[in-house]
Amino acid sequence: MNDLEYRLMRKQQIAAWSDRWQSDAARFADSHRDLLPRRITNAQLYGLGNVVRNARRYADIEKFVKRQAEKAGRAGRLDVQGYWSDLEAALGKLRGEAQVLLKNIPLPVEADSKQALDALHRELAGLYVQHLIAHSLYWTPDEGEHKRRER
Repeated sequence: MNDLEYRLMRKQQIAAWSDRWQSDAARFADSHRDLLPRRITNAQLYGLGNVVRNARRYADIEKFVKRQAEKAGRAGRLDVQGYWSDLEAALGKLRGEAQVLLKNIPLPVEADSKQALDALHRELAGLYVQHLIAHSLYWTPDEGEHKRRER
């Protein structure tokens, strides 16, 4: 398999995975709907997206999510801490998905399997977070609507 065929196969496999897991990310957002937009802010969601897009290793993403959970715990915001802990678990289980995909996508001979697994895990986490943010923002009421409901 040449490089072009490999990249095409990889891209197709990841796109199919993303389509299947979009609903899981939406369910995650829906299960924490009561925290949006007051307890989990748009700024936090965009910050998560930035970290995921710019992470060099999956451990950087994990560190950010854990730190968010710890900050919420220290502030006594247990519901927000639960959100970040649940997100950590959801993103962590994507490593198994990355392993399955790597079995279906044969690596080039010169590729390091650990680095390839970490890169794929980061990519899957990025897609999951992208779906999560989109669904969270799409269904989050704007500030004016939220105030009207409180009256």
